[in-house]
Amino acid sequence: MRKVLSYVVPILLCFGVGVIGSMLQTSALEEWYPTLVRSPLTPPNIVFPIAWSVLYLLMGVSIGVLVSRGDMSVVRLWLLQLLVNFLWSVVFFALRSPLAGLITILLLDVLVFTYIIYAASRRLLAAWLMVPYLLWLFFATYLNGYIYLHNRLRAGDVVKVVVAQPNVTKTDKIMNYTMPSLPYSADALAPLMSRETIDYHYGKHLQTYVDNLNRLAVGSPCEGMTLDSLVVHADGALFNNAAQVWNHTLFFNTLTPTQTDMPAELRRAIERDFGGVDAFKEQFTKAATSLFGSGWVWLVEDKDGRLSIVSTSNAGNPLRSGLNPLLTLDVWEHAYYIDHRNRRADFVRDWWRLLDWKRVTSRIKHKQPAMAQ
Repeated sequence: MRKVLSYVVPILLCFGVGVIGSMLQTSALEEWYPTLVRSPLTPPNIVFPIAWSVLYLLMGVSIGVLVSRGDMSVVRLWLLQLLVNFLWSVVFFALRSPLAGLITILLLDVLVFTYIIYAASRRLLAAWLMVPYLLWLFFATYLNGYIYLHNRLRAGDVVKVVVAQPNVTKTDKIMNYTMPSLPYSADALAPLMSRETIDYHYGKHLQTYVDNLNRLAVGSPCEGMTLDSLVVHADGALFNNAAQVWNHTLFFNTLTPTQTDMPAELRRAIERDFGGVDAFKEQFTKAATSLFGSGWVWLVEDKDGRLSIVSTSNAGNPLRSGLNPLLTLDVWEHAYYIDHRNRRADFVRDWWRLLDWKRVTSRIKHKQPAMAQ
């Protein structure tokens, strides 16, 4: 029984640390990590929990091999590296500091390498079981280092602010950005969209993008650009945050607690290009419910005034394709999880009842001639 516990306890300890660490990562994975410039070698998110599950099992078995033989000499070193492993989750994800994360993971590399050397002098199997973990840490160090080098923020910058709104005219003045104001109160859209959703989606998620944008823009080659220009010309983390500010601003400014009928001008354009309003809604809903992962679905106008539906992943924005966005739907899970959990289709259904069709119509650049009576 003692030998069994020698393996079971370390394995459970590893997985316990992993579960707590993953809980600390949830918010950052949703609203911060996707905005970072990451290495092209970064594997899909699903790979990480699978890889760590295997590595935690090997880590637990490694120390179990030694403890089961009564060798306790490297237990403290093993526990120390597990603590630093957990600390990395805290500083990188919870504190959102790539630099602190890089320093922590470099320390972890040294501790695990030292453990392997000590373990090899006692039981070779215990050392070899930790080798995959060390190799993974080397890869993770590269990924963390890449993020730090490509997402460096200038510390101590004092930021001036003006309201960030789509379609701001170009200016040579320094442009910085703050939260767009809502054209309704935080609880006005309930029960279709709760105050809690507005508080988190608008008050926390959008605020994070605005804060990131202000830090990234200062001192960058794009400093001084309007929000529209940033969306079109910026790359990497600066584009991700600028586009998310632009996209969310359009999204929130298209909602209303008092929906009115669709203006004739927009109705005619939709009937012309989709065959009818019902057909348009059906196609848009299908695009929204079938988009894999996180992103946006748009009603856009091309240079000839024709309307179409396009989908973009993550922070994608149709301005980069020369299209004029009239309407957008946020299908990132944070947009609907509080009210609808994972039921995106229910969120889309309720969203149709909150649209301000007059605002959508006002964004049309190519005005349609009135139909003959």
